[in-house]
Amino acid sequence: MISKTSVFLKESSVVLVKSGGVIIGILLSLTLIGLVTSIGRLAMGLGASTALTDAYPWGIWIGFDFALIAFSGAGFTMAAVVHILHMKKFQPALRPALLAGLLGYVAVLMLLLLDLGRPDRFYHFIIFWNLHSPLFEISWCVLLYTTILLIEISPDLFGRLNWAWPVNVASRLMTPVAIIGITLSTLHQSTLGTLYLNMPHRIHPLWYTPILPLLFFVSSIMAGLSMAIIAYKISIRAQGKEERCGVADGLAKGIAWVALLYVLLKLGDIVMAGELPALLALDMASLLMGLELVVGVILPMILFFIPAARKNNLAQWFASALILFGVFMNRFTATVFAQKAPPGAAYSPHILEWLSTIGLLAGVILAWYLAVRFLEIFKIRVSIKAGH
Repeated sequence: MISKTSVFLKESSVVLVKSGGVIIGILLSLTLIGLVTSIGRLAMGLGASTALTDAYPWGIWIGFDFALIAFSGAGFTMAAVVHILHMKKFQPALRPALLAGLLGYVAVLMLLLLDLGRPDRFYHFIIFWNLHSPLFEISWCVLLYTTILLIEISPDLFGRLNWAWPVNVASRLMTPVAIIGITLSTLHQSTLGTLYLNMPHRIHPLWYTPILPLLFFVSSIMAGLSMAIIAYKISIRAQGKEERCGVADGLAKGIAWVALLYVLLKLGDIVMAGELPALLALDMASLLMGLELVVGVILPMILFFIPAARKNNLAQWFASALILFGVFMNRFTATVFAQKAPPGAAYSPHILEWLSTIGLLAGVILAWYLAVRFLEIFKIRVSIKAGH
């Protein structure tokens, strides 16, 4: 007897397949718009194509960058779960998460290129070393970790081409490569928080704390696991398959415990710093922090701690999306809304900032969707042997 869950999955897969052309068309149109506006931004310069000023040197590009890096934590978190902790039951969620992580970092690099005043000098950190700069460490870690993600994805790509020996070589290297990738991720995910430690008098006290590196790292694990659930669910439906029992709800349970750790760290720091009155002030800052913590962390944490909700398909989608919303709010608020500016200064993103950002995001989503929908690179071809 066919279960209701199986029927729902098959029906949702059919709907997704039928709507595939529409999705691809929309994403392709947005990508083309983003490409044109990005070229326009590079040709016109920062002054003419953005609303950035000395008072607001960080805009939506940096906000999206920091959020995307956290979301791309899907790669290192799932590599740690499968290759380091040897939880093989989560293997089906590994490949979609790795590709999501890789394309996320590609989007980060492209947005950073747009944000540079001199994009033609993007390579200077490779030649001119500033060992005292957190950005130097972040730049190198992002570059190296993107390379690691390419290596981790390579067995799928080589397998698709039926190249036997590269698949075998890359497969044997997975554990040491995963360890290097996790190390690099730990460094730059935490160092993103270190950047804000340089501005104690500029950022609102609710977002400024000496433990920002730790909070950024913990929240990247939380966001990475949530992105892994969503990527797994979409890839499964795009290929017309059924989810494996225990994958999504197992990851959800891990998210709940990481979210609890994050809440305890965050609230504990606020109390110890004497900022509890600011949290309860009911002004714009406290409302933003409340939205971030209550809606984006505590609510999904409670849902994932309830066994029945944790196993419910809609609850898995909803709570995972809320976690991503909370981490996005944290990064974006700390970058834009929580920054103190001189009196009279304001920042309203230029239309080219919005269009280029939306277009680049649409481009990487399109690339991921096409890989899942048509290439099916998430099939692990372990049967390939040398000489075949």
